[in-house]
Formats: sequence, structure tokens, C-alpha cells
Amino acid sequence: MSALMILIPTLALALFGALAVLIAGLAGLPALALGAGFALAGGAVLLIQPFLGVAALATFSQLDAVEKLLFGFLPISFFKLTAAASVFAILANSLHYRDQIRRMLRNPVVVMGIVFLMLTLVSLAGAEDKALAVSAIQSSVSLVLLLILVVVLANSRRKVEILIWILVGSSLVSALILLVDVTLGVQLVAQSDAATTARTAEGVARSSGGSDYNPTTAASMLLVGVVFALVHAFESPVWRLRLLTIAGIGTIAVVFSFARSAALAYFVIALALVWRHRHWRYLPLGGFAVFLAGLSMLPFIPAEYWERLASIVGGAGDPTLGRRFTYNLIGIDLFLHHPIFGVGPSNFVHHFTNVEYRYLPGRTLLGRELHNMYLSVVVQYGIVGAFAFFGMLVMSIKQLRAVARSPSCDAMRVYAVALTYAFAAYLLASLFLPNEYTKYTWLLPGISAALYIVNEKERSDR
Repeated sequence: MSALMILIPTLALALFGALAVLIAGLAGLPALALGAGFALAGGAVLLIQPFLGVAALATFSQLDAVEKLLFGFLPISFFKLTAAASVFAILANSLHYRDQIRRMLRNPVVVMGIVFLMLTLVSLAGAEDKALAVSAIQSSVSLVLLLILVVVLANSRRKVEILIWILVGSSLVSALILLVDVTLGVQLVAQSDAATTARTAEGVARSSGGSDYNPTTAASMLLVGVVFALVHAFESPVWRLRLLTIAGIGTIAVVFSFARSAALAYFVIALALVWRHRHWRYLPLGGFAVFLAGLSMLPFIPAEYWERLASIVGGAGDPTLGRRFTYNLIGIDLFLHHPIFGVGPSNFVHHFTNVEYRYLPGRTLLGRELHNMYLSVVVQYGIVGAFAFFGMLVMSIKQLRAVARSPSCDAMRVYAVALTYAFAAYLLASLFLPNEYTKYTWLLPGISAALYIVNEKERSDR
């Protein structure tokens, strides 16, 4: 019966795909014909192994610039196409995934994510700029879908491990691209304005690595894999030297990203990690080795990096800090006027240019996002929507801690601990970034929930 359920959709896909390729070819649309052929082949593969779809989504969540470089010829975004195909594959294999779907629907992380999506529609009613709000809701739908796909398709320890190591591998690839960009003064893969204009706008040679997000947001995602590799190396001897090498390369990339938020988050996590291992007998020796490594790196770190870090304390010479102070002032004022359901999805940009804020320092005539994910969510969605969003993040960390306390094996404990620190680093960096619509904000809770579900299943099977 299961084989028949896969065979019928596969034949239907082949029929419609072949017809689409034929029509596009006859119409003189080679790009469309190529895209249809690619979609046909990819759809057939996903019907047989749907997890490959979510693995691709996880890979290109950070390496989206690489995705556009490879699949930019497609008439539809590769990310959206893969997500849609993955949903179709789950439906075609619904009998196989029915137990995992039940577990997913009972998981509080997923429940909070779905509730948040529903509440975005409530906030839409009060939005002054409906076009911005609808666009934000469309993004939210795809992000919640990413969360759901991860939890449903990562239904075994092996699959969760693959997603976790994809986080590390993506950070390594992005770090290497960033270092090449900065060293050679080029942009290897970045294409978006956010990724390519930062180097000229801020006066330093910055890079987003393998991402098309702006360099600061890209650095927050890069930090996830770096911190995971570092903590895993502390917690387990498995691949220790390799992971320390990855963490070292990633650390250098974080420095050359010139992202102050990532540097601050990394510093806090490093202190927490030292405190966790304060009784380790080799800690003084390790600290001395890190100190020597840092000294040896000093001649290679640009003076601009220290100037950017120093501007955190004395930021008069950095206009971006003044602007961010203004963002928060406006955000607080908007929240006080719209505390329950907020100003509407993505409508902070609309209100930012209101005439009553014209005298605030750093305020511009162009709409800007609020560079604080937590305040931004409160402002856009009010207390009600923020409760669901924050609930999703809190439950994600809580489930990781539950796995760390009661793991089915030591490997699961190490994954949970390392992922907790990596997630915490990302959340700390998000204090200075509008990350609510960044894919990692939803991918990380999905992997956390999947790890928890798999751990509980393994414990019950023992």
C-alpha cells in the first residue's frame, strides 16, 4: 500500500512535469523548460527521500547567496520550491509520517509557532500599511513551514545529527568565503544590496560570507556553527581536533565580519563556557594557549575592528549606534500606544518616518527596521503575539536542557549542550538585530524540538 501511494504521485509528477517541459520548450522559454525539468527530477527524489528536502533547506538557510548562484536560473525560488515539494512528499508518505506528525502537533515549540502565525492575522487588522503586513505574513508562513518540516522529517537520531552538522558545515563554508572576500577585496557569491553595500556604506571591507543577508545578520548565523563546534570540542573527544580547527577558522571570520553584536555574544558565551568548565584541570593551560593565540593574531586584526568595538562604549563617532538608540525609543513609544496587538507585521518601518519622530537623533526619512528582535516582535505583534513567539524560543531552550539532563546516550547530551550554547549565542546577538524573519530563528527551534522528540522516543524504546 505504501509503495503504491508513492508510485501514483510519482507517475502523476512525471506526467505533469514532462508536459510542463514540453509546453515551455514549444513556447520558446528555455529557462522555464530547464526549471521544470529540474523540478521534475528533484520532486521525484524527494518523494523517495523527503528528508533530503529539509537538509537542503537547512543548508541554504545560511548559504542563501550560494543557493542563488547555483539555482538563480529557476523561475521560482529554490527555497520555496523545495519547501513546497517537501510538503507534497510528506502528504504522499503520510502513512509513514503519521506518528511523527502527531508528536509534532503535541510539541509546545511547534504549537507556539503555529499560534504565533495565527496571531499575525490578528495584528494585520491594525496595520496601517497592509502591503508591508501581508508581505511579512507571507514570510512568516514560509518560516513556520520550515519549523514544521524540520520536526516532521528529522524523525531519527541520524537525521537530526545531519541537520546539526549542516549548521557546522554551513558556518565553515561561509567563514571561508568571508575570509577570501576580505583578503582579496571581492564578493565571491553575495548578490543582494544588503550584503554588497555594507563595505562602502560603513567604510570597512565587510563580507556576508555565503549569505545574502547583511554582514551583521550573517555573522549571527555564522556564530551558531562556530559556538557549537567549540562547545562540542569541550564536551566530547569525538572529532575534537577537527572541531577546534573549525571553531578557530570561524572565530577569525567573526572578527573579520566586523559585527559587534556577534563579538559581544561570543564573548558572553565564552565566559559561560569557562565557568561551566572552571574545575577542569587543564583550564589554566588552555586559557594561556588562547591568550598566546590571541597575541599572535593582533598584528593581523585591522585597526577599524578595535574602533568599532570601542564605539560600543563611546559611540559618539559611530552614527549607526545613534540610529539604533532612536529605533528603540520609537519602538517603546509605539508599544505604549499599541500594547495588545501591536502596530502590525513589519509596520515599524512605516511608523519610523512619522512626523512626530522627526527630531529624534539618527532618525532618517527612509523606513528602517528595529534592530532588536525582542522589542521588534512586541512592537509589531503586541503582548499577545510576543507571548507566542517568546514561548517558542523559551520552550526550545527548555527542551534542549531536558535532553541534556536525561539523554538517551552521551552523544545526545553533547548535542543538546552544544546546541544550547549555540542557540543562546544567536539569541544574544538578536538583541541588536531584527532577526524575527531570519530563517535561523525558526530553524534552530525546529532542530531543538526534533532532538527532544527523538530523545524521548529513544528513551521510551529502551
